[in-house]
Amino acid sequence: MARLLIIEDESELLHALEQLFVHDGHDVLTAADGEQGLRRFREGRVDLVIVDILLPKLDGFAVCKAIRHGSDVPIIVTTALDDEGHQLQGFSLLADDYVTKPYSLSVMRERVRAVLRRCAARSDAAASPAIEPTTAAGPAGGTAASAAECGTGTAARGLLGFGDIIVDTEAHEVLLRGDVVTLTRTEFDIIRLLAEHPRRVFTRDALARQVWGYADDCGNKAINIHVMNLRRKLGADSVETVRGVGYRAGTRHG
Repeated sequence: MARLLIIEDESELLHALEQLFVHDGHDVLTAADGEQGLRRFREGRVDLVIVDILLPKLDGFAVCKAIRHGSDVPIIVTTALDDEGHQLQGFSLLADDYVTKPYSLSVMRERVRAVLRRCAARSDAAASPAIEPTTAAGPAGGTAASAAECGTGTAARGLLGFGDIIVDTEAHEVLLRGDVVTLTRTEFDIIRLLAEHPRRVFTRDALARQVWGYADDCGNKAINIHVMNLRRKLGADSVETVRGVGYRAGTRHG
């Protein structure tokens, strides 16, 4: 099972989360403030971090920044602040998920399971040897194919493209006009899904179920925030809103 680090200053909630995940078979480290949380993180291997934003001594934003300097460990951010600006800031620090308080323990359990499941799937894929195609090879020493060469919504050597965006599903990278753009795991999953089905309109529920395996109000709000961050990183037209329905790959991008 995984080793979790929970950084939370509400003692009752911290204890409840610790008991929940210990019962699930995980190894759990806890901290009641940001400074203690960073010390615990640096003591050894951690597979996932749950961190509150409003922490004493060192707030959650600073903790996320410090962790991201040398680690890509998945991070779930929690906060009682239901403010869009704080949500965007949290995701821009490369958090993998965002949960607004108050939340039920079952919601947090499902979020943790979903993030760990996705990380395990990516690790398995990375460990599998890539099979190079014998046809349609690119020029020797060439760079990534253009979106047009990939074909809109069609996979070529693990590449998906639309507009100026290329999604490399094998390297787990997204390129905008040839430059790699840093995305969170969840942002990558969303843009890959949209690129795989460029004409399909996904409801927020459908995106949440694809990304986390279930949908609820908290998850739908998180999807909105992830989409806003994708537009900030990839361009305003990278994800199109279909009013009253949901989202699809940006048809005007490029």
